[in-house]
Amino acid sequence: MRNFFAAFAISAAAFIAPLPAWAHAHLKQASPAVDGTVKTSPSEITLHFSEDVEPHFSTIALAAADGKPLKLEHPATAPGDQKTLISRVPETLSAGTYHVTWHAVSVDTHKTEGSFTFTVAP
Repeated sequence: MRNFFAAFAISAAAFIAPLPAWAHAHLKQASPAVDGTVKTSPSEITLHFSEDVEPHFSTIALAAADGKPLKLEHPATAPGDQKTLISRVPETLSAGTYHVTWHAVSVDTHKTEGSFTFTVAP
């Protein structure tokens, strides 16, 4: 019976050990900052994740406080950094609160999503 439990424990450990490799890309930092205030209109939205992301399957959307969607360029990874997505903001944002919604697909195909707001000061 003791051998059965030992074999079970080893098998369970072997199964659980690979789990950290199945991580998801979680948002670690954003610019403009989550719930932050900027003095001038940002020229881009930058999202830094815990894992490498696939830009072709990831999105960043921007909306004004009234829910009106604003145009952003499709995100691309930063040069030499696949954990960072950047989407250019082609127009100047006026003072107000903005809502960012993101969808990230990590290179191991796991999907995560989230949203946050930031404010452009008057």
